[in-house]
Amino acid sequence: MRYVAAYMLAVMGGIENPSVDDLKMIIGSVGIDSDNEKINLVISKLKGKNIEELVLKSQGLLASVCGGSESTCNETEVSREDKEKPNDEDDGNDSDGSDGSNVSFGLLFD
Repeated sequence: MRYVAAYMLAVMGGIENPSVDDLKMIIGSVGIDSDNEKINLVISKLKGKNIEELVLKSQGLLASVCGGSESTCNETEVSREDKEKPNDEDDGNDSDGSDGSNVSFGLLFD
């Protein structure tokens, strides 16, 4: 996640196509060592993509991730159950065919 965050910071800072050195500098600025292989993976997956569109696209998935406390998880689960009840026009699944139970942050890379 730190590599994606560094990439996003670089883009938001005006670097259209961040390099390995750009991400290493951002990550290193907070005293964290970086892995070139992971940086190259993030760059290869995100290069040329519009970060704002990716965030908007994946924002709905983040809503289904539990926030940590038991009450928050229970509220999220109840809310999800209400959403998943099918109606006449809806088969209960998302448009991509998933039921939302297998949340993956990999959507940024799709």
